[in-house]
Amino acid sequence: MLKRIFLGALCGAAFLTLTPAQAGILLVNGTGSTVYGATAYVCCDAGGPTYIFNNTTLLTDILSSPGNGYQIANPVVANNVAQSGIVGAPYFFGWTGGVSPDGVFGSGLTADSGPAVGFALSDTTAGCCAASYMVTSIFDNFVVDGGGFAGNLGAYLAIGGTNFNGNDASVAAAIVNYNINNTGWFTLPQLVLAASGNCLTSVALGGSGAALQNAACGNGGNGGAFQGLAIDNFLAALNPGDTISVKATITAYADPSTIDSIVPDISLINLTGTTLPDFALADTGATAPSPEPGTYLLFGCGITALALVRRRKNS
Repeated sequence: MLKRIFLGALCGAAFLTLTPAQAGILLVNGTGSTVYGATAYVCCDAGGPTYIFNNTTLLTDILSSPGNGYQIANPVVANNVAQSGIVGAPYFFGWTGGVSPDGVFGSGLTADSGPAVGFALSDTTAGCCAASYMVTSIFDNFVVDGGGFAGNLGAYLAIGGTNFNGNDASVAAAIVNYNINNTGWFTLPQLVLAASGNCLTSVALGGSGAALQNAACGNGGNGGAFQGLAIDNFLAALNPGDTISVKATITAYADPSTIDSIVPDISLINLTGTTLPDFALADTGATAPSPEPGTYLLFGCGITALALVRRRKNS
């Protein structure tokens, strides 16, 4: 069974109302691209996070392993089962089912408003050794309004979900690049979160702070719910009319598990030892609905989405 959603700007107005207004910096335009696929996992990467080349951003910014004992994934073009192409933001893109040379894809839904990307990814194929993945890249342009801006710029990655048993893993990462007034590109510190169902390995990396809560650690390594937050902040003073360009990539894996973007609450933020940026150049603070069948309620566009999403049986 395959199921697809591609609403483009159809629900754009409703989606944009969910992105918090950030005084001082305005989104001029944005595009993005999302791909889903299934990849084999090869044990094991005991070092730090590793990345592969991204044909969309032309950077080495797609996470292939968070390191620290996690397997190495292979999210290459040949393993993609669905892709949106480069489209204007805001957009929604979802897919269920599909087979790559490396395995079976579960289901996913991505909502990209420009600076905020919400996603939901599910993989329920038991056994070894394949994972479902999502790669979303964004290209945004901003301008500083008449009031100027003084405060923290940055980015954050916020995830939650469930590892079903001790062999499961959920991983997400974000690499964010920015360019102010066309003076050159700078890369923020990597944002990486990884939660295992057996609690033997974990990764929480952020330039300003990061925290990961994993119920498997109090459940005898038998899986459970998790949530994590990684944050990058840097001080900036910008004048009216200043411009900011951003290109960023978010990678997520479910093996088998569910992993979603979340809106971080104050308790999770406090655990990082820092604060969210005053203006996030890229973030996962928007949430996408569950990719389970029949639950595509797209930020107030649920009726439209459900009218477009129908189960289709393969012949």
